[in-house]
Amino acid sequence: MHSLVSERSRIPLLVLAALAVVVLVAPFPGESLSVAVTRLLGSAGSKIAGVSSLSDGVLVILAVCTVAALVWVWRRAPEQRRPTAFAAIGVVVAFVVSEGAKLMFAQPRPCTRWPIASECPAMDFSLPSNHATLAFGALLVITVATRTLAVTVVASALALIVGIGRMLEGVHYFHDVAAGALLGLAIPAALTAMAGAKWRKNRGNVPNG
Repeated sequence: MHSLVSERSRIPLLVLAALAVVVLVAPFPGESLSVAVTRLLGSAGSKIAGVSSLSDGVLVILAVCTVAALVWVWRRAPEQRRPTAFAAIGVVVAFVVSEGAKLMFAQPRPCTRWPIASECPAMDFSLPSNHATLAFGALLVITVATRTLAVTVVASALALIVGIGRMLEGVHYFHDVAAGALLGLAIPAALTAMAGAKWRKNRGNVPNG
């Protein structure tokens, strides 16, 4: 089995993961970067009509693209079926982990601090962003399936729009989106890599003849 993704397709994923880590761990003086960016985007989003539908709409597009990638793999690229399937399973695992993390951190949403144009889901917690987890998980599945840089770049842009849209709505902090992005990228990638390593080991143990 060849590598999880092509060398060129790997670059956008690594850049996005690195940016997410910086958002989560880098210290900033005074008001944190996450709060400052969230406040700025939330204020801008309150002036945009229909902003509350942006993330959901783009996430649906990503879901359709993911299904299309799965169908393409099963029809045209049998060698990618196994890693793509495990990547898809990894997205489900990442979503479950995201839900558990929300309960563990119990962080109120930013819209409980600042007014927003739409209704604030105050009874639901904020960290991490489930939308970002699903969007970046879809990005990983699409990348594993297609192994094409252009497709990865387009899917990356869609995933970023989902994350930014949630901040424009005022329902997530910047670090919520960053944490969701890391979950969506890391868990499917790790599960796929482990499955691939086990497959290679089992194949190596099969006697010849």
